Amino acid sequence: MTKRRNYQMSKAGWAYTVVLIGLIVTCVIALMCGVTFYTPTQIWQAFSGQRPAILNNILTFRLSRIIASMVGGGVLAVAGALSQSVFRNRLADPTILGVTSAGDLFILLGGFVLPALPFEKLVLALLGGAVALALLTNRRTLSQPYMLIIVGVALNLTFQGFNTLFTQGISVTSDTSLNGITWSSTLMLLLVGCVGLILALILSPWANNLKLSDEQLMTVGIPVKTMRVGLLALVAFLSATVTSVLGTIPFVGIIVPNVARKLVGHDYQTLIPFSLLSGAWLLLICDTVGRLIILPSELPVATLMTVIGGPFLIWLVLKGGLGRGTETR
Repeated sequence: MTKRRNYQMSKAGWAYTVVLIGLIVTCVIALMCGVTFYTPTQIWQAFSGQRPAILNNILTFRLSRIIASMVGGGVLAVAGALSQSVFRNRLADPTILGVTSAGDLFILLGGFVLPALPFEKLVLALLGGAVALALLTNRRTLSQPYMLIIVGVALNLTFQGFNTLFTQGISVTSDTSLNGITWSSTLMLLLVGCVGLILALILSPWANNLKLSDEQLMTVGIPVKTMRVGLLALVAFLSATVTSVLGTIPFVGIIVPNVARKLVGHDYQTLIPFSLLSGAWLLLICDTVGRLIILPSELPVATLMTVIGGPFLIWLVLKGGLGRGTETR
């Protein structure tokens, strides 16, 4: 047992090291690459005050985008990990279950009928996510993993259908690309996202408790309903944070936590911080590739995540099935 624990700790240490180094290297590459390529020397000169034009371009366009992609990826990955804990289903994710598409729909409808208000998109996305989670959370879906996914996919398609219905004939700009993101949006995402992530780290022991059955938890006096509702509220908050700024970006919350479990284990107090870093790295990689793959144009990060996440989800389903083997315990 001791050897196994030491091996797991060593494996987790290596995993954290690789992700941190990869994140730093990708950040440097993202600063260098774009329509105009900058060498490491030029970037160093820019930050040392010798190249103000380059510094202005980096600060205005590239740095805000890098920060937004990292925060968004980390938040989505943590939201996915918490969803899988609450539903005891490794296929659960806010985008698959319709939480983010409901947020998109509420933002759209709110834009038609409400005046511009502070944090309007965040509040509307939060309301939409709460409605979707309320529709999903019942005794049957919680006890039958395959039903949860079927109902979640149906809700997702329904909300997307209403979104298309209400925008028919109307030109709506897609927010699934990070191109042109402003510092005000980035700072809001950073501020609100950090609040949600801190709460996720604090509440990670709740996610560990939910690995046990409700009957076992109630026997020892643990408030199961309070924990589940609290974590669901946090999932809605995290999802709404990203949806209100970046739109719907799929599959981050499925890919990252499932890979993380293989690398650092099933303890959510370790899994959540690792998912945070890995999600930030994954979305930064995808956004950087999307900026470079068809220069001078670009591919939205949501498109690349769909291309990556679709096959991953198929592999996960074929490996575990919908009716068995999907629990996160």
